Amino acid sequence: MKWAPMKPHSQTPQDPSEMEQRRELTRVMLRLVRGMRAIFNTQAQEMGLTYARAHMILAVSRAEGLSQTCLAEVLDIETPSLNRTLDGLEKLGFLERRPDPNDKRVRQVFLTDHARENADQIESFTNDLRARVYHGIDAQALDAALNVLHAMDKNLDEMRHPCPK
Repeated sequence: MKWAPMKPHSQTPQDPSEMEQRRELTRVMLRLVRGMRAIFNTQAQEMGLTYARAHMILAVSRAEGLSQTCLAEVLDIETPSLNRTLDGLEKLGFLERRPDPNDKRVRQVFLTDHARENADQIESFTNDLRARVYHGIDAQALDAALNVLHAMDKNLDEMRHPCPK
């Protein structure tokens, strides 16, 4: 990805305290993501799964019947990575791919009964992790954080996809 110069209205702040605040926010966000992923990964390993496989089972359980293309988009991963994970889960009997009844070229992804039990367990530890991470944070603070994160996500999306839609 070629780095595009910043627009004039979005210059880096000159105030050192604001610059430090932005650095700290970025550091904390990255630390949170790494920490949550590490805990999720540990729980997945206790079930005999990798992070990628547990995450895939959870995603499929939330939207069974998605095409492989849509699933890759939902998970924000490349098709080869998706296919490797799907192949592994299929061999283990966790999911199956079926032709779409409306388009035989498209394959939809479904969990097996065996995987549904695992999906419930993954969903449970994910909900517990989330509850513990958000403990003591009220709805107003969550709304403010969400507004900031959505704005940052929009800015990042504009950098990744600079062409108008």
